[in-house]
Amino acid sequence: MSEDEGRALLMPTDLQSRTQYLALAEFCQPVIGSLSDYVEGTAPLREDALRGAQIALQFVKEGAPYSFGGRTAAALGNYDQVRTLEEAWRDPEDFADVIKLTSDLLNNSDLLKDDRTAKARRLINLFLKLQAKALWNFEQPKQAAAPDVGELCKALRAT
Repeated sequence: MSEDEGRALLMPTDLQSRTQYLALAEFCQPVIGSLSDYVEGTAPLREDALRGAQIALQFVKEGAPYSFGGRTAAALGNYDQVRTLEEAWRDPEDFADVIKLTSDLLNNSDLLKDDRTAKARRLINLFLKLQAKALWNFEQPKQAAAPDVGELCKALRAT
């Protein structure tokens, strides 16, 4: 492969292409905000933010593209966003924890307040980790050849 061909395989690092990382960080914000308000006791848990995250992450887990009405969603819709998720939640238990904790908070209203708060705190930490990684990747993008997003999602599902 020539040097020019190698460069053609590299992902662009211009500002416009890097905004996908900002979209991922923005995806985390309503979840973090809702959980923080709940933990601090300033607002009830806003389930819509959690449910949206749960749906997006479930699609990633299943290896399916996440879309709204046939249009790919702003977050978790491309290789770099899924790769960032994999980097932030490197431990396979982290991804599983996010799915389980989100489900527990949405579906187990009979949990004790202390248990719900502990689960919410753990979820805040995991989403803060993802948000920080997304912002880091915005500031310091990697140049790498992009594999198939479906293959990356399947690899996440296998963990």
